Amino acid sequence: MDTELNTPGMEEVDYLAALLLKQLRHEITETDLQYLENWKASHPSHALVSEQVNDSEQLLNDLLAMKQVDMEARWQQISAQINPVKQPVPLYRRWYVYAAAALVLIIAGAISWPYLTPKKSLTPVVENKQQKANEFDIPPGGNRAMLTLANGSVINLENAANGQVANDENGNVVKLKDGELKYEPAPGTTAPTTIVNTNTLSTPRGGQYSVVLPDGSKAWLNAASSIKYPTHFSGKERRVTITGEVYFDVAKLSGAEGKNESFIVDVLLPAGEAAGGDHLGAEVEVMGTRFNIMAYNEEKVITTTLVNGKVKVSVPASTPGVHPFKLLAAGQQAQIPQPIKGSITSDLIKVVKVEDLDDALAWKNGYTSLNNSGIREIMRTLSRWYNIEVNFPGKVPDYKFSGSIPRSENLSAVIKMLENNGVHFTMRNNVISVLP
Repeated sequence: MDTELNTPGMEEVDYLAALLLKQLRHEITETDLQYLENWKASHPSHALVSEQVNDSEQLLNDLLAMKQVDMEARWQQISAQINPVKQPVPLYRRWYVYAAAALVLIIAGAISWPYLTPKKSLTPVVENKQQKANEFDIPPGGNRAMLTLANGSVINLENAANGQVANDENGNVVKLKDGELKYEPAPGTTAPTTIVNTNTLSTPRGGQYSVVLPDGSKAWLNAASSIKYPTHFSGKERRVTITGEVYFDVAKLSGAEGKNESFIVDVLLPAGEAAGGDHLGAEVEVMGTRFNIMAYNEEKVITTTLVNGKVKVSVPASTPGVHPFKLLAAGQQAQIPQPIKGSITSDLIKVVKVEDLDDALAWKNGYTSLNNSGIREIMRTLSRWYNIEVNFPGKVPDYKFSGSIPRSENLSAVIKMLENNGVHFTMRNNVISVLP
């Protein structure tokens, strides 16, 4: 079903699209024209809009990227800002509907992904448009994961048919649908055995997956992530281990099951043998239900973002039995810097208020958030989702972006949005270079 383009500043986008359409139809007033010219002159990326509006090939490419937008609804919003003309133009109305949609994309690229003005202008890169589009025509990630069983066997879930994919003494592992796994008790099973097997679900770069754990809790894995868990929980706690980024919705237990009410997530930072092996980056004890943990090695911080309830975030300490911690309330985020250096105290954990939880959890909702992100951070995120390599052969452009990008878009559409704001790229052998 078509979805509305929902970007901060869309009222201004619609107004500017209306002015550009007025100009195309030769109906613009002197006052409107002056407003439009002032906007174009306010930033180099705005000036690019005028060129793109008059480039029919460019408009067509933009329309392809707008396939999920309800263009009729967008036209109604834009046309409401244009004074009715004396003579109707029914033969051309359809063209204006699509042109309006293309204009929204172009202007959104100039407004909703704004950046800080660089100290010096960038050198434009001249190359064949079709060739460049083909170079970056990389599909987005999808539902891909590997399930490693306790006996060491590995199941490629992308290729597995829906239905039972594995089983052990405690129950069955069922692929409900593409992208979702579930643990179910075996028929006739009244209680779990004393045998505890451990499975690991892992996603590659360019993959995502979700799993319903044996206790009914659900975990969503972002790209290049993993979760290690028992096929049934025993003892006084439910403990799992993760790497990468995972969103949890923890089941609340009652009755006899309440004995292992505590749900604990060990956050590992894979370091490899050269660095002494994997090490614990944080421990998150759950006293609520929904939260997100991001712990990629290449990022500067480990973050835990709480949506609902309470969690206790602690870090490993050199003193046995001592674990500095902070408690989070709903709408807060704990930030632990990487790598951990010096004396470890609770002050190491910074707690901040999250202004927009939807933005903080954008990946789970199908978007890549750009809010207040630099180009290095953005490209690290894109490299994991599109399974590409990125390098910076020169000085990194000092831009800050905002807004969000649908994760369903091909890489070419994302690159285009960034290039509309002055960043330039080349690509060779699946390696993208960000040009100064």
